[in-house]
Amino acid sequence: MAARTAIAVALLAGLAAPLTREDRSLSPALPVPENYNSTLGWPVLDFSGAELDAPLPKAHSSTRLHKRNISSTMRRRRLQAPDAHQGGLTPLFMGIGTHYAHVYVGTPAQRVSVIVDTGSHHTAFPCAGCKSCGKHTDPYFEPSRSSTLVRLDCSKCVAAARCVAKTCQVSQSYTEGSSWKAVQMKDNYYVGGDDASAPPRAGEKWIATPFVFGCQTYETGLFRTQKADGIMGMSMHAQTLVPTMRQANKLGHNSFAMCFMQGGGTMALGGVDTRIHKEPMQFVPLAKNSGWFTVQLKDVLLNGKSIGVPESTWNTGKGTIVDSGTTDTYLPRRAAEQFKRAWHAAMGPSPKYANSKLAYTAAQAAKFPTITYVFAGGVKVDVEGKAYMEKAGAGRWVPRVYLTEASGTVLGANFMEDHDCFFDAERRRVGFARADCDYHSLK
Repeated sequence: MAARTAIAVALLAGLAAPLTREDRSLSPALPVPENYNSTLGWPVLDFSGAELDAPLPKAHSSTRLHKRNISSTMRRRRLQAPDAHQGGLTPLFMGIGTHYAHVYVGTPAQRVSVIVDTGSHHTAFPCAGCKSCGKHTDPYFEPSRSSTLVRLDCSKCVAAARCVAKTCQVSQSYTEGSSWKAVQMKDNYYVGGDDASAPPRAGEKWIATPFVFGCQTYETGLFRTQKADGIMGMSMHAQTLVPTMRQANKLGHNSFAMCFMQGGGTMALGGVDTRIHKEPMQFVPLAKNSGWFTVQLKDVLLNGKSIGVPESTWNTGKGTIVDSGTTDTYLPRRAAEQFKRAWHAAMGPSPKYANSKLAYTAAQAAKFPTITYVFAGGVKVDVEGKAYMEKAGAGRWVPRVYLTEASGTVLGANFMEDHDCFFDAERRRVGFARADCDYHSLK
């Protein structure tokens, strides 16, 4: 896998910390924010910007998305002007093909690292007493240490949890073999932290929101070996973090944005940070009003030329999903022949396209085709070769666009690279803009 170091998440709360290294001192606590609402007792966030006032597109008229683990070289799961204080920046880090954030749970707060995943509904991480959970970035969360924790009884189960022994139990399995089981609990929860070793900043705690999560009691497969403690689902499900914060008046909008790059990035909760954009944001209407962020894919181009696949092929079954928790991009197997034909027209007949180590000269590598995804309304997103071709040794490259999806399309993190992707459930749309996703450039 190409070297991909820290990704940052810009929590548009006005209070999160700037990026710091371990050799830098912790910044002082921030003052009470200007948008503090004395009636509600907390600030109400509204980082809407111009984009949130753009015209609302018309909505077009699920099968379950299974994450998977496919790689020839490394396991991957399917399943970011004013100063940094004002921008509300806080770092996100890189695991094995996944991006994870630090969150703080309970009173006093305990740090947990979670993969940020628009392809999942659940938030879950290991808790004290789990004998099969792996070793991750942090000690297991200890419910007994939190004075604000609520253990949900069977009358309060959410998100398809089942009542077992008077507790709400939830589980998730993945097609590559990993799985977890958890007991649902509720506690104060917020995204933040200065770096991998710093404690939470006192000024961030005002945004803590009572939030339901799974206290994992069992892990298998990748969940045992991954770097991050757990996972944070960021789909449109009502029980995910952003809708929960909006319902609690901790965010001004039910929306967030992610901007990934090799070596860094940003994320924004409650809006979109236009400072990083290189062009005006374009909007695609959501094809579905719930579940995953599903859009209508019209065509796929290689170097500006359509590969000749009917529109219906891209959108069958679950449809076309934008999934930040999936490292790679998965196109329908019914498009494989046309994609390969277009690839060989651009790169020559040898080597044949495959998701394995392929030999290319430096001159050839400089000419990897641009893949353009064309969406409803004519919105186009260009993905350069450096985003979807993984360097795998001297003169060897692995394509990370898979032609194996049984139905529909999954646009993963490599599709999102170098673009600010705005997930706007409130206005039923997803926005895309080429962007400088470097966290450091906003400092």
